[in-house]
Amino acid sequence: MKKSISVLLVVVALASCSPKKTWEAKNIETKEKALSDKSHMDTTVLNELIDAYQAYANKYPADTLGAEYLFKAADYYRYLHQPVKSIALYKNIYNNYPTSAKRPYALFLQGFTYENEMGKLDSAKAKYLEFLNVYPSHPIAKDVQTTVANLGKTPEQLISEFEERQHADSLQKASAH
Repeated sequence: MKKSISVLLVVVALASCSPKKTWEAKNIETKEKALSDKSHMDTTVLNELIDAYQAYANKYPADTLGAEYLFKAADYYRYLHQPVKSIALYKNIYNNYPTSAKRPYALFLQGFTYENEMGKLDSAKAKYLEFLNVYPSHPIAKDVQTTVANLGKTPEQLISEFEERQHADSLQKASAH
């Protein structure tokens, strides 16, 4: 008898949590729609949405939707020029959602944010190299290798190197004929 009462209590508890979780997800969808319906980015609505994303992920840490929401929140923090908060969320995704499809991108975007938002090239390089070590055959791995090779170079340096490669290739083709 005790066992069946315990099972019943667990079922009732799960059933009562589910509608609230669904309501919270629908509330987030409503905020996303409100944000996308505006002709300009309303920072009040955006901050409410970021808070809702983080609250959902904190409240339901086992829900894979949490990683999706945190990823969106991190992107919005980048949009708001708050790279420290953005990196913190990318780290959270990387550390706490090992099966998420967003995990490799969360690691890459830590490096990207260090490089492009904060100018911390050493930190960026460390994250890029970690990415290449953990995900050597990921679809963006070659791009990450190129990024590491070009880290810190000015546009002028990149153009000059490209022109030198083109010139060397033309000389090689000419000597082959």
